[in-house]
Amino acid sequence: MSVQPPSDIVLDVARAADPTRYQAAVTKLTQASSGDFAAALGTASSLRTGVPVAPQPSADAVLTRFRTAATLPAPRAKGSPAQQFEAFVLQTFVESMLPQGASAVFGKGNAGSIWKSMLAEQLGAQLAKAGGIGIAKMIDAAHPEAADAPHATRTPTV
Repeated sequence: MSVQPPSDIVLDVARAADPTRYQAAVTKLTQASSGDFAAALGTASSLRTGVPVAPQPSADAVLTRFRTAATLPAPRAKGSPAQQFEAFVLQTFVESMLPQGASAVFGKGNAGSIWKSMLAEQLGAQLAKAGGIGIAKMIDAAHPEAADAPHATRTPTV
């Protein structure tokens, strides 16, 4: 079985266009400088009445945002693996307790079910963070060496 990729849609449209208008557009694009584009964009945006033009950030502002994001500390850990497991169990409990036919609250269709799942996930995580129902404590008590070891050095036991 072979796959036939579709043709280039933009190129097909350009070939189907009026040859003189196509050539004029190509010439105009190849001869334009960056200042001409900015002027043309300003002219085009001024012709649109009633639509506010969003200010574009400068290149320095964008680079500053990238540098700031790169220097931010790493996100905090979500807790120990035992606490994460308890959060998952609580998420399952909470999700089964949420009402099934509440489309007015959660929304309809796939988006509603995703929102409901995300709500249950956050509720489960917060319940586990606040102490949970004791599953993490039991796991940590049963495996004290795992609770003290760093996450990267743990090896699963069979």
